[in-house]
Amino acid sequence: MNRAAHHRLVVVLSLVAALGTGAAVLALRHLPQWHLDIESAMDAIGLDPGMAVGEAGAGDGYFTLPMAKRVGKAGTVYANDINRRALASLEARAKRDGLANVQTVVGEVDDPLFPRQDLDLIVVVHAFHDFDRPVEWLVNTKKYLRPGAAVAIIDLDPEKGAEPHFWSRSRIAGYAGKAGYVLSNAADGNPEHLILLLTPK
Repeated sequence: MNRAAHHRLVVVLSLVAALGTGAAVLALRHLPQWHLDIESAMDAIGLDPGMAVGEAGAGDGYFTLPMAKRVGKAGTVYANDINRRALASLEARAKRDGLANVQTVVGEVDDPLFPRQDLDLIVVVHAFHDFDRPVEWLVNTKKYLRPGAAVAIIDLDPEKGAEPHFWSRSRIAGYAGKAGYVLSNAADGNPEHLILLLTPK
């Protein structure tokens, strides 16, 4: 094990011991090793002012709050998670930042339960590889998208040095195909990440 891998292991074990497994996962999403340029990622997935966006696996708002600022007062971000504690933290952070356009949604493992069926985009950041039922989730997610809208998957790429538990493009493409989606890459300035757009057939 090299020094970097050993350091990551020590950080993970320390967080699990201090916070418990669920909270440790949320904390890890915010560590510097994610190396995500959020602004360029939002550009890559076509996030614009005024959009209505759903986010699945939102946690405590790592990507949610920047999206809420980008879509502005005319837009809305529906932040979904199955972890109520994380969503409570997200609500507190949004309130602190004066972001009234964030609405939290408690979902299910196979269905985000967004409250509307005309979303312009659904985003999953650093979370899709943790989904227990990705195909079922993708199938159920279709009903929340307006015609022509897409699901954006943003995650570290195991083919570019990420740990093996992250999912490769081919694995995500397999799930997308089974769920009835067409997959395409989104160009961006995040070389360590996959940024993929899934559009229902």
